[in-house]
Formats: sequence, C-alpha cells, structure tokens
Amino acid sequence: MIYPIQALTLTLPEYPPRFLHFHRFEAFMQVLRLAIFATLLLVGSVSIALGQSGEAELSIAVVPKGTDRERWKAIHEGALKASEELAREGVRVKILWKGDSVAKRDKQIQVVDTFTGQRLSGILVASFDEDQFAGGIRIDRGSELPMVYIDSGLDADRPISYVATDNFEGGAVAADRIGQLINGVGNVILLRHRQGDSNAEAREAGFIERIKSGYPSIRMLSIDQYSGDSSSNAHRVSEYLLNRYGRRVNAIFASSSQGTDGMLQALRDFNLTGQVFLVGNDASAASIEAVRNGEVQGLLVTNPFKMGYLAVTTLVNHIQGGNIPTIVDTGVMLVTMANIESDEVKEALEPASGSL
Repeated sequence: MIYPIQALTLTLPEYPPRFLHFHRFEAFMQVLRLAIFATLLLVGSVSIALGQSGEAELSIAVVPKGTDRERWKAIHEGALKASEELAREGVRVKILWKGDSVAKRDKQIQVVDTFTGQRLSGILVASFDEDQFAGGIRIDRGSELPMVYIDSGLDADRPISYVATDNFEGGAVAADRIGQLINGVGNVILLRHRQGDSNAEAREAGFIERIKSGYPSIRMLSIDQYSGDSSSNAHRVSEYLLNRYGRRVNAIFASSSQGTDGMLQALRDFNLTGQVFLVGNDASAASIEAVRNGEVQGLLVTNPFKMGYLAVTTLVNHIQGGNIPTIVDTGVMLVTMANIESDEVKEALEPASGSL
C-alpha cells in the first residue's frame, strides 16, 4: 500500500524573544524528521509494489522437428498448458515456438543457433538425430543457457534432462504383443523407419532383442527394409515384402507411422488383413480406425501433450534451482481393440483422433 504524503503544518506558540530562535529551530527539525519518515514510507511502499508486479518473465524456446504433424502440435499445446498453470502459481513463462513446416535438419540447426544467441531462460529441442545435430549446433560452451531435449536424445555435453519415451522398451512391448498373437511360434517381419532416426533405431533394437531373448521359436524373415518418410515409399516397400514373404509371414512390426500406414494399405491390397497380424507405431487417423475394426492388432503410442508439458515444468524447476532427473520417461502405451475406448488411451490419442 502506498501512503500519501500530506502537507505538514505546525503552529508555533508565542515565545519570549530570547527563546524564539531556539524553538523555531526545534520546530524545523521536527518537520524535517516527519518529512524524512514519510519519504521512507513512500519509497518502501513503491519498492514492495514493484517487487510484487515486476517479477522477471521466463522466456523458453521450443524447437520441434517440424510443425506439420499432429505430434508436434500436441507438444506445443502441452508446453502452453504448462505455461498457463505456472502463471497461476505466480511464475510467468513465455513460450517461443519456432519450427519449419518442412522437417529439415539444416533449418532446425539454424533455428537453434538463432535462439541460443538471444536472451533466453532456456530452450527445448527435439532433434532429428544425435550425432549430426549435436555436431552442427554452434553453442558457446561457456553459455549458461539450459537445454532440455524432448522426443529425441542428443549426444551433447550440455543437456540438463531428456524428456521422452523409452523407445527401446517400446520395441520390447511390440515384440511381446506379437509373441502373444502368434503364441510364440512363427515368422515375423520388422519394417524399419529410416537410418539416422535414433528413436526408431532404439525401438527396432528393443524389438529384435526381445524376440531373440524371449521367443526362440520366432524367426525373423526380414529386418533390413526401410519405409522412409513418404507414404508412397512405405507402401512400395511393404508391397515388396508381401510379394516376397506374404505366404510365410505371420506377423509384422512397423516401427514408424509411415510404415504402419503403408503396410496396412499393402495388407489390404493383398487381402491379408486379419491373416497377417500388424503391430505398428505412432497413431494416425488411419491406424486408429484400423485398430477399431481389427486390421491392426496393436499400436504403440506416446503422449506428446504430456511430453511438452513435462519438458517446460522440468526446465522451469531447473531454472528455479530444483533438482531434476536426467531422464524423464513419458511412457509408452499399447493400444488394442480392448482398450481403445478407455480414458487413458483417449487422452493419448486426442491429437490424432481430432483429424478423423
């Protein structure tokens, strides 16, 4: 509260001439003391008011791999939600979202370099792959700018945390689902995503390791074909695999969204849906509908909204001096016909379901 300074008046009593000068001086000092006291009250009140309303705003940059997929939009929404909740707790956080509609590594590196040269509180980055990205960013090694990696890890020397899914475990979950579907006996195909995608490579490694260690009667017919990033290439590679192994394969794991949709279409073209089990990764409108109608028997999904939310809260906690874990696992979920209508699955699928 700011106290107003009112005019100070003082009526001097009548003193004999010999005491008049002394009492005038004493009255002047009294007025001066009151004026100083009132001024100190005013300055203190203003300082308190400024301290309450002028708290510094945190600026956090979020750099996704792209902006054209529902996954990245959900991460953005999660980051904004965290900002809103922190504001209600008295912590103001400004989210600076910057990505390119076309996912290209060189453009992403330029965006990160631009941000690291600005006055920011921290930065969240979803990189394309570890080695090339970490080697491309030109961060001042003496910089205090904290960085949190989301969705993909980086082999860099300045990360404070990694907020993402345990993709190796996700691949193991897919292997267990296929082992259940074919009762631990049969032939399977692994349709990879692309070389250099650290997330997919970890997922594929987890799948292969679990099949080898847990299912000795399952044979892997093919593990060296890649769907790529385009739907047309994924469909072409899927047709090639079915032409070659269609009569022998019992189940297929596609480690990417593109591969899942491409293989689903190829199974339809070959009239093999329901005969060859398909477990895919990452939800799309087509794959979600295929789970509902039984054409896809399992779908690995993550919660990108949760990922964006936890990345912001983790970074803010670090900025405020809190202890944070090196790895924040946002979890992986296997969606099947049995659980697709559950609240937990609906929450994870909401961004993709919105496009149906």
